[in-house]
Amino acid sequence: WTYEKNKFDIAGFAVGIVDEKKILNKKKIKKNDVILAVPSSGLHSNGYSLVRYLINKKKIKIKQNRFLRSELIKPTKIYVEEIMKLTNTNLLNGCANITGGGLADNIKRVIPDNLCAEIDLKKVRPLKIFQWLKNNNISDQEMLKTFNCGVGFCLIINIKNLKKINKVFSKEFKPYIIGRITDGKKKVKLDGKINWS
Repeated sequence: WTYEKNKFDIAGFAVGIVDEKKILNKKKIKKNDVILAVPSSGLHSNGYSLVRYLINKKKIKIKQNRFLRSELIKPTKIYVEEIMKLTNTNLLNGCANITGGGLADNIKRVIPDNLCAEIDLKKVRPLKIFQWLKNNNISDQEMLKTFNCGVGFCLIINIKNLKKINKVFSKEFKPYIIGRITDGKKKVKLDGKINWS
């Protein structure tokens, strides 16, 4: 890569160790499990190139836009504490962090062969920042591919554990059902459309 003067790239990573007994195995995911959406706190560091492009194209003055200023610096919600409680009490069959690639690309990684995660997009609750982005002429396909759209994390659970799981999350990040596991060759099926209004 070649960088302009005074420009640089920075990257980081973390490595963790998991006790083999605590690894979530795809085999735990069964037909009729439900898929829960855990709300995000905002953009979660994905899609900023597209956001910058929009800001430049529309000549938006960030210093004069209180809404964007506060949204673009919101810290990413990290779900470690809640997920550790759920794995320690054996309440999770599967989970997926919704990062770059959106809902479909991240959930399909955890779905076993011959099962399908059917997600009803009408049940997704988009945050205001995603409504603002959508209102700036971004297609639904681009929104779902680039942004979390308000879903920061997905949990795959047996419906009987829903009440116990809900107790682990604060009101702001309370999970809600957006889909279920069915038979199917395609690992993810997105039905309907997100209501952006």
